[in-house]
Amino acid sequence: MATISKHEAIIRSSGEAARAFTDWYYTQLTDGKPVSSCYVNTNAKYLAASHPPADICINGQVVATPEEWDALLEQQRLITFTQQKGKVKYEVEGFDVHVINKDYRFAAPAEIVAATDAKMMQRTEDARLMMVVTVAGSVTFGGKEKGTPPKQHFSDVFVLVPNWDYVTRPKFKGHKRYLVASHTYRAY
Repeated sequence: MATISKHEAIIRSSGEAARAFTDWYYTQLTDGKPVSSCYVNTNAKYLAASHPPADICINGQVVATPEEWDALLEQQRLITFTQQKGKVKYEVEGFDVHVINKDYRFAAPAEIVAATDAKMMQRTEDARLMMVVTVAGSVTFGGKEKGTPPKQHFSDVFVLVPNWDYVTRPKFKGHKRYLVASHTYRAY
C-alpha cells in the first residue's frame, strides 16, 4: 500500500471534514433544527480566549448572533398565506474546500499550543486546520401550495476552525469537529 504525503493527508482530511460538516449542516436546515451550536460563539474555549463572535452575513444583511440566524431560518419556514410552518428543503449540489491555515492554534489547549512533541503534532495534524468551505445548491420553500415561491439557488461560504473539544477528546459526542468562524449566505 502506497504511503501518502502530509500534503495529500491534509487535502484528504479537509475534504472529509467539509463533507461531514455540509452533510450535518444542511440536514439540520432541512429538518428544521437549530444550527447555532456549530458557531464559535457557543464554544467555551473560544469565548474564554476572547475570540471574536462569528461573522454572519445573510443576503447582504449582518446577523448579530447564530441564534438570530436560527430565528431567521424559523421565519423562512412560514407559508406566506397561512402563517403555518412549511417544508424547506436544501439540496447541496457541490462544495469546495481550501485550507487557509494548516496549523491553527487560537484558543487551543495548552498541550497543543506548546506542542513540540512529534507524537502530539502528528496526532493533531489534521485537526488544526482552518479552512474555507464554499457550498452551492438549491433551496425549495414550502410544498406545492398556491403561491409557493419556486426553487432558488444558494451559495454559502464558511470559514471553519477546529473545535478543540473534539481534538482533545475525539470520542466526545454531540460536538462537531469544526466550528464556524465566518458565514456568508446568498439565495438568488
